[in-house]
Amino acid sequence: MLSAAVGVLLIPSCSKDNAGNISSKDVVAAQDEVYADALYQEVDNTVVSSITTLDLSGFSNMNMKSTAHDSDDCMMVTVDHPDSVSFPKVATLDFGEGCTRIFKNDTITLKGQIIVTITDHWFVTGSQHVITFNNFYINGVKLEGTRTITSKGLNDKNHFELGIVLTGGKVIFNDTAFLTRESNHVREWIRGYNPLNDTMLVTGSASGINIQGEQYERVITTPLVLIRCKDVKWRWVIIKGTIQITNSVTGVTTIDYTSTGCEGSVVLNKDGLHLNMPFAYKHHNHHHNSDK
Repeated sequence: MLSAAVGVLLIPSCSKDNAGNISSKDVVAAQDEVYADALYQEVDNTVVSSITTLDLSGFSNMNMKSTAHDSDDCMMVTVDHPDSVSFPKVATLDFGEGCTRIFKNDTITLKGQIIVTITDHWFVTGSQHVITFNNFYINGVKLEGTRTITSKGLNDKNHFELGIVLTGGKVIFNDTAFLTRESNHVREWIRGYNPLNDTMLVTGSASGINIQGEQYERVITTPLVLIRCKDVKWRWVIIKGTIQITNSVTGVTTIDYTSTGCEGSVVLNKDGLHLNMPFAYKHHNHHHNSDK
């Protein structure tokens, strides 16, 4: 039930309004920004779905195949203490030389290991799931860092909250070029009678150094709204919200998520210019060169 948001990868598309003058450097930086989120969110989705299933089964090692929601997933799961009472425990999600998932005729291939240290059951206030990586890649892009998911209990609206903190984050393209990320977010889970109708609200900020060596700060100025979508096997998709990115060289850019149902797009806004970038689960073809 508690799957974290799967990010949606972006490709440039037709322009909107007077978008023609937005530099390719700003476009690439925006793509990198959303792509980095997409990769870490896919990790969250995989971890929370898998560990929730393990938790409900008492962390039994009896089924060593994937506990994820994809029946064709070749992930293998091991737990050092396969019982429901011993904590902390460590779960290893092993994708070997590559496990491929297909969404809307696009592919996401995971390789290597995600290692999760679990301090207690889900929904126990204060419990943590600490995520680290062992030579882990998504579509050939390597992820590093420590991602800590903390159960914050119920807020004053009686909605369950998760705190998600990333330290030492690094997204490495082609095993050479990279961007760094530190982030702190809260996810407010609004539950309905039918879990498929649940909504998630995401707030928080991030910072780091982008692929061009420039510092950036990222703030969610309007909460990101996530819903579950049948087209991607009932995973979470962002349909609304605004992110403001302040670059130490190029200034302020905003990314607006817009959607009709699950068919959404984002709009890149820079100096009064606008560019539509639709959703697609495509491998990010990163380019090193960009306009000044």
